[in-house]
Amino acid sequence: MKYIIGLLTAGLLLFGCSKEGGKDHGDAHGMHEHPDDHTGHGHEGHEGHGQNDHSTVTGIMLNNGQKWIADKHTNDKVSQMKKEIADYKDSKDYAKLTTNLEADVNELIKGCTMDGEPHNQLHHWLEPLLGLVKGMKDANSDADKSAKVEELEKSLNQYTEYFK
Repeated sequence: MKYIIGLLTAGLLLFGCSKEGGKDHGDAHGMHEHPDDHTGHGHEGHEGHGQNDHSTVTGIMLNNGQKWIADKHTNDKVSQMKKEIADYKDSKDYAKLTTNLEADVNELIKGCTMDGEPHNQLHHWLEPLLGLVKGMKDANSDADKSAKVEELEKSLNQYTEYFK
């Protein structure tokens, strides 16, 4: 089952980010170079997050010491996800947070207009985030839920370390 979900997510990443306002970017997106070998944008290697301080970011780097420029849609979705977490801290409605973050991530992927190296770098941040959002449903206790929310918040904050 996880394999099927991984394939579906990979398909969304590959095809969701290859459209801009209904226009196909052509082969530019099919030629990603991923030094950490995320061939096909699969997510099989993203279990077990939390082993180091930057566990949610794999292979991402700055643009010659500067942040990458992200499109407005992506920045808005990241801001929305941060707001969802802030709202959760008040409401403690974990089911609502899970549903909202899943929708936000799907919208982020569908509305992707970035290309080139900024787009490649975005995927290095986005792929682990997808694993974190999917893993939210595995939380069985309040402690598990808190840990997952903390890891998600850390990932969203790391986005701003690499993108503007």
